Amino acid sequence: MNYLNLLINPVKFFKQVAEKEKVSLLIPIVILLIIVGLTAVLAGAQVSTLDIPAEQQGLVKGMAIGGGIISVIIGLAIAVMVKAAIFNLVLKKMGGEGSFKIAAYIVGLTYFPKIFQTILNIVFLKPIDIKATAEMDWVAFFAGIFSVFNIWQIVLTIIGLAVVYQVSYKKAAIPVIGLEIVSAGLTLGSTLLALKSAAGLSTLS
Repeated sequence: MNYLNLLINPVKFFKQVAEKEKVSLLIPIVILLIIVGLTAVLAGAQVSTLDIPAEQQGLVKGMAIGGGIISVIIGLAIAVMVKAAIFNLVLKKMGGEGSFKIAAYIVGLTYFPKIFQTILNIVFLKPIDIKATAEMDWVAFFAGIFSVFNIWQIVLTIIGLAVVYQVSYKKAAIPVIGLEIVSAGLTLGSTLLALKSAAGLSTLS
C-alpha cells in the first residue's frame, strides 16, 4: 500500500484499499498517536506563555500535558468510533458495501491533516490570553470549522467512503457533512453555556 497516494492521489489510494480483503488499523492508530504527542507538546508550550511563578510552572505544565494526553486520547477514540459507526450505518442503508472496521480505518487515516495543523500551531504559537477565554471568540470558532485542514479532512473522508463503499460522492457527503454540522452546533452550544455559567459565577462572587 503506497500511503503517499493518500496525499497526492486519494482516489487511487482508496481504490487500492477497496481491493484489499483485510485492512490493518495500525497506521490510523499511529496517526492518532502522533496527534496526541504533538498536542501534548503544544499544551506544554502554551503553558510556558502564562505569567505564573517559575516554581509553579513545572507543575502546571505537567498537569496540562498529562490532561491533554488523556483528553485527546479519549476524545479521538470516541470520535473515530462514533463517526465510523454512523458512516457505516448510513452508507449501508444507502446500498453501500463496507464494515465498521473499514469505516474506522478510513476515518482514522483521514485525521492526518491534523498533524500538519498541530505542527503549525506549535511553530506559530499563540500565547494563552486568560481574559479572552471569558469571551466567545467567533473568529477562532469559524476559523476552526472552515480551516484548510478541516476541509481537507472532510474531503478525504468523503472520497474514501465513496470509493470503498461504492456509493456516489453525494451520498458519502450526506453523513460526513451532516455530522460536521451537528458537531459544530454542539461545540457552539457547550461553549456558550460554559461562558454563561462562568459569567454567572463571576457575578455572584
